[in-house]
Amino acid sequence: LISRFQAGIPVRVIMDPRRNSVSAANAAMLQKLAAAHIPMRGKASGSSMHWKFMLFAGQEMLEVGASNFSDYYLIPVQKYVNYIDEAVYFTDDPALVDSFKTRMDDAWTNTVALTNYANVTTPLVREYPTFPISPDLLFVPWENFATRAVPRYDAETARIDVIMYKVTEPSHADAMIRAVKRGVPVRLIVEGSFYRSKNNVWQAYHIDRMYAAGVQIRQRAHQGLTHQKTALLYSQGMTIFGSSNWTLESNKSQYEHNTFSKRVSIFNWFQTNLDRKWRNATGNAETKSFAPLPPDPPVNVAPVNLATAQPVTGAVLSWKPGPWAHKADIYFGTTSAAPLLVANVSVSPNTTKKYTLPTLAPGKTYYWKIVSKTMANKTATGPVWSFRTQ
Repeated sequence: LISRFQAGIPVRVIMDPRRNSVSAANAAMLQKLAAAHIPMRGKASGSSMHWKFMLFAGQEMLEVGASNFSDYYLIPVQKYVNYIDEAVYFTDDPALVDSFKTRMDDAWTNTVALTNYANVTTPLVREYPTFPISPDLLFVPWENFATRAVPRYDAETARIDVIMYKVTEPSHADAMIRAVKRGVPVRLIVEGSFYRSKNNVWQAYHIDRMYAAGVQIRQRAHQGLTHQKTALLYSQGMTIFGSSNWTLESNKSQYEHNTFSKRVSIFNWFQTNLDRKWRNATGNAETKSFAPLPPDPPVNVAPVNLATAQPVTGAVLSWKPGPWAHKADIYFGTTSAAPLLVANVSVSPNTTKKYTLPTLAPGKTYYWKIVSKTMANKTATGPVWSFRTQ
């Protein structure tokens, strides 16, 4: 970029400088571009600037995908062994190129969502004519990703294949479950490092419930990362690919770009790409079977063990389900092998759950325990505690 700019080629950069706080390399690169006097604007508040494209206007060429612009995202350390899963698309399709010209200008001249970062001349001006947006493209936040994608999933009658980095909101996962229920096989490759990330507890929730519903799931086995975002809809011959994860922010608020393509060549390329990873066709372990994990054991809170003088009406059991449980079975009775009182009580991660007991008998010792459950019905059993009523 710097070389071309110094050669007299106009260059504009839109980025998210908030990444500087977690990436020294990002900060250094932005500083280098700014020092070269390249005009730069950035997303300083709200949802992320998640675009990943380069527009080469003189060549009428677009490079677009989910790859961040760093060597590890674009160049494998070792082919099929140590790499980041990506799909980078180069196209000279005028409808796509012109659409990105328009959205680039829309963002560049937006004084609400973006701020000047370096070397910006005001007033802000558009560089290209305003073109219609191709019906093959969807740009967030102008459109909602799930609003368009989910009906396409629901229309599928043959097979759905997916590679997805993040899955933290329900609409896409719900559609996969509906597909399986109507007899459409679904295969999903996911990034396994999020499954037990306490900063991302909803990934496990949605992966587990898709697994329990019959979605076939594999996860990354190679070194690196599964960063790709792709869905193949076989009866429609449609490939959905781009920058959006299956997250609330990617649906509606981050700056995203997604392609809904019915080109046979694109579908065939992505099908070959997914099949290779699913089957480990190169002889390298690129993916492995997903096996759901149990939750953490529940932590009893109250009544404290061996408590006395507890009320016969309004007594409340409370416990901490931890980050991975979303359901619980409550065992309660007058023997240490207490029977099941209620099954599948809904719990929320990282909260204290309270359950009000029915009216109890006076002067009785009661025993209770909690069995935590994930959405894949894996369990972890808490200790047996007791208390005595008044």
